[in-house]
Order: sequence, then structure tokens, then C-alpha cells
Amino acid sequence: MSEPRLKSILQIQATVLANSQKGIPTTVVKRGDPDAGIIFVKVFGGTIGCVIFNQSYDFLEDRFYWSKLTGDKPVEEAEADRLIEKEVSFDQDIWVLEVEDKLLRNPLDPN
Repeated sequence: MSEPRLKSILQIQATVLANSQKGIPTTVVKRGDPDAGIIFVKVFGGTIGCVIFNQSYDFLEDRFYWSKLTGDKPVEEAEADRLIEKEVSFDQDIWVLEVEDKLLRNPLDPN
């Protein structure tokens, strides 16, 4: 049986508040389903580019985990935006959170 999952809107609100307190610019670019919308995190690292983290589900382990939609290396911001637009065209319920962090960290990943 899977672990209880915090609603998407609560995860987003908590992250925006925590980042605000740390002085990390964070913006909700797209609002999704408040209860169970999958979250995409676009992290802008300035001249080094962007990475996009997305929630994925491991059916064998019955758990969510974070992966990089952009692969191992950062991409140009325009490419990151195209990838997000493509995902939104498939699923209108996703959330998109944009974060500025030169270390390219995912604020929602506890690891």
C-alpha cells in the first residue's frame, strides 16, 4: 500500500514560502490540479542553463521519485520552455514551478 501523499498545492505553497525565506526567487508558472497534479520544477541557473525536474512514479516500488526531464546536462532556457509546453499539451493538470538557483537544486527533493 502506498504512503499517503501531500496534496500538490500544499507542496507548492510550502516550497514557495521556504524559498522566499531563504531569498531564493520562486514563481508558480502554471497552476495544476490542487490535489494530485504532477509537479515540474524548472531550475534556472543563469549562464549554465536550466534543468527540469519532474515527478515520476515507480509502480514496482509504489512510490514517487524525482527525475530530470532535461537529462544529465543543463539546457538553454528556450529548450526548457519547449519541453514544459510539450508536457502541458499532454496534461493540463500539471504544476510548473520556476526557481532561480545557480546550483541547480530541486527544492522539492528531500535527498
